[in-house]
Amino acid sequence: MRSLKAVVVIVILWQCLITFTNTTFAATTYRDFQRLSDQTGGRQSSVYHIYRDTSDFLWLATDTDGVLRYDGYDYLPWANTLLPDGERVSYSFLTVTDDETLWAATWGRGLVSWNAQTEVLTEFLSGADGHALHDDRVQTLYPDGQQRLWIGTLRGLNYALKDAATGQWQLSRLTAQHPLSQQRIWDVVERGQEIWVATSQGLFQLSADLQEWQRFWINPNSIGNNRVNEIRTVAVFENEIWVGTDTGVYVLDESSQAFEAVTFPTSSSRLSNVRSNVLIAHPDAAKAGKIWSGGANGLYQIDRAQRQFVKLSEDWNVLPDVDVRTIAFDSNASMWLGTRDQGIFRAHPSRQLFHPTLPAQQFADKGDVVGRAVPAVHYDRTGGLWLATTDAVFYQAPQQHDWQRLAFPFRQSVLPVEAMLDDSAGNLWVATSNGLFRTNVSAPTELEPFDYIHQQLGIEDVAVNALYESADNKLLLGLWGLGVASYDLVTQEVAWSFNGLQGLRGNQVYDIVAVEDVGEFIVTRYSGIYQRATEHEQWRPYQLPSAVLQPSDGFTCATEGMQRSLWLCSREGAWRIDLGQGDVQRIGIEQGLLSEHVVGIHATETHAWLLTGLGVSRYDKQSAELLNLGKGEGLPAEVMLRQAVAMNGNGQMTLGTVKGAVSFDAAAFNMQPQPPKVALSRLWVNGEDKTTSAGFEQHRLELDRRHRSLSIQYSVMDFHEAQRNRGRYRLLGVTDEWSEWSSSRDIAFATLPAGDYVLEVQGRSSFGVLSAAPLTINISVAKAWWQTVWAWLAFIVLFGGLAFIALKLRFRALESANQKLDQEVRARTKELEAVNAQLRSLSETDFLTGLLNRRGFMRRFPKVQAQMQRSQQQMCLVLMDVDYFKAFNDDYGHDVGDEVLRGLSRLIADSLMKGDLAARWGGEEFIVLLPSTNESQGYQRCEQLRRAIEAARIDVDGTSFKLTATFGLVAAAAENASLTQWVKAADEALYQGKASGRNKVVSAATTS
Repeated sequence: MRSLKAVVVIVILWQCLITFTNTTFAATTYRDFQRLSDQTGGRQSSVYHIYRDTSDFLWLATDTDGVLRYDGYDYLPWANTLLPDGERVSYSFLTVTDDETLWAATWGRGLVSWNAQTEVLTEFLSGADGHALHDDRVQTLYPDGQQRLWIGTLRGLNYALKDAATGQWQLSRLTAQHPLSQQRIWDVVERGQEIWVATSQGLFQLSADLQEWQRFWINPNSIGNNRVNEIRTVAVFENEIWVGTDTGVYVLDESSQAFEAVTFPTSSSRLSNVRSNVLIAHPDAAKAGKIWSGGANGLYQIDRAQRQFVKLSEDWNVLPDVDVRTIAFDSNASMWLGTRDQGIFRAHPSRQLFHPTLPAQQFADKGDVVGRAVPAVHYDRTGGLWLATTDAVFYQAPQQHDWQRLAFPFRQSVLPVEAMLDDSAGNLWVATSNGLFRTNVSAPTELEPFDYIHQQLGIEDVAVNALYESADNKLLLGLWGLGVASYDLVTQEVAWSFNGLQGLRGNQVYDIVAVEDVGEFIVTRYSGIYQRATEHEQWRPYQLPSAVLQPSDGFTCATEGMQRSLWLCSREGAWRIDLGQGDVQRIGIEQGLLSEHVVGIHATETHAWLLTGLGVSRYDKQSAELLNLGKGEGLPAEVMLRQAVAMNGNGQMTLGTVKGAVSFDAAAFNMQPQPPKVALSRLWVNGEDKTTSAGFEQHRLELDRRHRSLSIQYSVMDFHEAQRNRGRYRLLGVTDEWSEWSSSRDIAFATLPAGDYVLEVQGRSSFGVLSAAPLTINISVAKAWWQTVWAWLAFIVLFGGLAFIALKLRFRALESANQKLDQEVRARTKELEAVNAQLRSLSETDFLTGLLNRRGFMRRFPKVQAQMQRSQQQMCLVLMDVDYFKAFNDDYGHDVGDEVLRGLSRLIADSLMKGDLAARWGGEEFIVLLPSTNESQGYQRCEQLRRAIEAARIDVDGTSFKLTATFGLVAAAAENASLTQWVKAADEALYQGKASGRNKVVSAATTS
């Protein structure tokens, strides 16, 4: 009985730990190893070495495509640079020395070096003299602290030193009598002033001057032609010498000069040997005591202090049928395995920060409870946690593990929950699209429909969108399309607190919040923000600071911040307004957000947590830095739901997503990703690939006037979610302004004028972390011969000589030269203006669709409006929204969604006439302006485009997709109405089209 109780206690504690324990960034595991299957990386047969350089590129030594360099996006072949003759060679090892020399060891073609600054290629081959390799089959390379490069071959050890006078590397070898001149060299490592060498016959220790050596045997009783004493790898961990062999992993006890074997725990039934080809320490500081071993039976982990193997999930090893030859970690601690005959395997670290809140096992009979959308979460005053789904509310009492499910009374099949609130009287209120419900916080038994307020106001079937309790114990309810009602919790008196929304279709109250020492605020969809200083005053429109841009579709949420501040959500990012000082702060793409569509905010004294369409972001108020979190950290989905966020007094935060709720310890959160590096990946001049001429670290480009085009591709060296990295650039010498942040990695310039420039590129990782330093490329464009100093001196001498012959001819020549110079100046000025115009165009173009972006449309609209006013003609504004596109993205993914949006954009562009404007307004919403077009003409053109979209089949990777769209249009004389008013009218028509079935064109004239 006691043992049974103990088991129950352990299970409960374990489940609580899963639900509530914070897992920090350092707690990484590797579970899902995937073999690469892309076009280049996946076709490799054997990968013998993976090397990470100082720029965080990964270099791969393979037997199929030679040498490859990976930048997080693409594999760049380097074999033709190293061996221009095109011979297919198997590469075994790679390294880069401090002088930017790439060294490539081959199996049969010797050693190849290539200097990135001088572009000098050198081959080192075997021979009889003392400056040749022992053998052309090179096994390993190791640069030590004395600027020597050690070269291990099949038949002995060489080393190379750089000659200080000539700058050339000279090859040397040990004496013929030295035992290391007769062994197969497997590996080399340095410890202090000692060199340790793994060979086919034991481990050697060399002194710094190479004069003394000592050999250590795995088994001194089995010396001979066998593999018992063959050591395949050697490594230094915490000053200890570790080796890997055919028979296992060993640690050298230097006092006894004997090896101690790494064993399996006594509880293990595992008795077979572990063949080790490579040993490497875990990259995370918190895992410094863990060692990885790769060999013929896959991958193992070792506890260094215990000198025992560690069980990995269900077994002691992963990839048991894979012969691992090399292990490397990229800049994000993802593990890369190079194998024999099976190519490359990669596993991302699993950093389980977020954990499912609801236990699946408790509600197994209710279907997929854990994976259902949770639109509202709430911690009550006692610390109890409430979660809402479409058919029930779940409750977990403080200090309890089990949950209670309260089902909604049957009314409709779907019950969207808008908000939850517990009041001072001990009630929990649930606001839904089907009305109001309540239950008792201390003893919840059922959700009771509460129609009393609706009855007193004489309204029926009105959704409740917001809840708030004022200081005088009145419950305020946001009622869809009407306003805010007040219910006195003591007297049960019902009254209108604010009814300014009536008559505006689709209007609603999103949130009601209070800011200490300032007052209460109502945030609405279309009517702006209202404020009252106390509960006894009238609500008045709140005048936003001029720095806040009013979104066309309003602010979608609000929350109180510390120090008399108000936070607002919008599709253009998050806004923080200091209500005391009037200061305004915007957080968007520029600050590192992956998506500016912010749907929820929870503010604490030190941080603000932002819910977006692409995950969760933490904003640090002191450092003004963002940290983006997504599926890699345990989120079940990246689409967050409006204001579905809550935190209890202990810092435990719960979030609602479209695929369930998750919890984590926000107070103890300490994830600190490293700033990424930005590196030059590719370079083209006049369309010719010049990547290998750009250098590895010091980048300087010398161009002449014949080089009409320059294209650069950079990489943000963070492999976590590389497709979500962002970058921006500026070309000093042309402009000091940065470009907009973009996921595009390509930069192009055409016909740069003569002069010196500096291209700077900043990067942001998918986490939102800014690069520590920008990528800097110095660009020098040579002057034309007639612009040089020597040319001008020649002109002066020539003209001086001609003056002696004919003064009249001299003046004519000077006049001609001045005209020519003036033309050159005008030409160069025009070229500079063209470059500036190109940069301006990029800032007003949507990078995904190629249409105008919101900024570009807003800048052009007033010009067209003014033209129509002068000509007294009507114009038509159209809003188009792709039907059910959010669900489409959930089903097929954002990459497919992006391709579909590109296809739709082409259909829109093809439908435009001269003078029309089209732009991507946001997400799946597009806007079109049709000048000189009345309501009937606009309706016909929209209907033509609607039918074209309906009939179109958009192909993505061989799959055809069919979508529809809904149009809302407004046509009128080009009055002085603002763009916001035009958009609002078109949006109301669009809303009517959606409400009446979608896939149609609705004019504002028919909805008024």
